[in-house]
Amino acid sequence: MSETPAKERRIILRQAEDDDFASLAEIRRDPSTQSMLMTVADTVDDEAVRSWIARRCGDVDGAFRIIADAASDCSLGFVQISQVHRRNRHGYGGLALCPGARGRGLGHETVHLLLSLAFEELGLDKLMLEVREDNVVALGIYRAAGFRHVGRLEKHFRDQDGQMYDVLLLERLFTAQQS
Repeated sequence: MSETPAKERRIILRQAEDDDFASLAEIRRDPSTQSMLMTVADTVDDEAVRSWIARRCGDVDGAFRIIADAASDCSLGFVQISQVHRRNRHGYGGLALCPGARGRGLGHETVHLLLSLAFEELGLDKLMLEVREDNVVALGIYRAAGFRHVGRLEKHFRDQDGQMYDVLLLERLFTAQQS
């Protein structure tokens, strides 16, 4: 994996802390972001957001990390790996940046950290993604990181307004040279 040297990184991945609530709630409460993440949250009050954070952090077979500014440690979003199949060593990844962190080139760096988390910490052989077909920015970032398109799921996601979206299935295989 071609990744930014540690001393040049603008972001890091770390465990969630109480101070991250505001940025995670901002992401969870933004309908357009949730739609791009292919999620429709039933409730987004403080209790529901805290429950979601606890559920993500408590997934012993996956990973949930905060994307934080390397200089200030302020939360900029999150990455997650879920649906991990231990025997077959694959899982599904995803990421979300806060609206104020978008458009600064952090997506590429975040994807490389997500790949490292999948390969080095979780020991996966493959990371998969489901991405809305109209999410061209994310698709460009994932393709630049070596993900390949392996399928299309027609009318796979229905947003909160009932709009249906096609979803692309992407995968990235890891090799022994990446260790």
